Amino acid sequence: MKKVLFASVLLLNSNTVFAAFNGPQAQGINTVSAALEARDDSYVELTGNIVKSLGNDMYLFKDQTGEIQIEIDSDVWMGQDITPEDKVIIRGEVDLDWTTREIDVDAIRKL
Repeated sequence: MKKVLFASVLLLNSNTVFAAFNGPQAQGINTVSAALEARDDSYVELTGNIVKSLGNDMYLFKDQTGEIQIEIDSDVWMGQDITPEDKVIIRGEVDLDWTTREIDVDAIRKL
């Protein structure tokens, strides 16, 4: 019984020793021009400005390399007021449909 208990404790402790971050990893996609060429579901982190609302949670995002449509659900805003003059960092994934490519934003932070 002591061996089983000792093995259980050892096993439980080993899980915390090997814990690691298991979220999305940046793949070097940090400009609009790179996002426009990226594969579907590629993780992006872009810095720039949200320049215009396009309606229905869709916005136009711009950085020094170009513009791309982004989708920001209402819960992602987290109460932030952002204007076209505010520089932001957005994190999300490329969403590729038949003819359009946009960014599905998971997080936004005002700089």
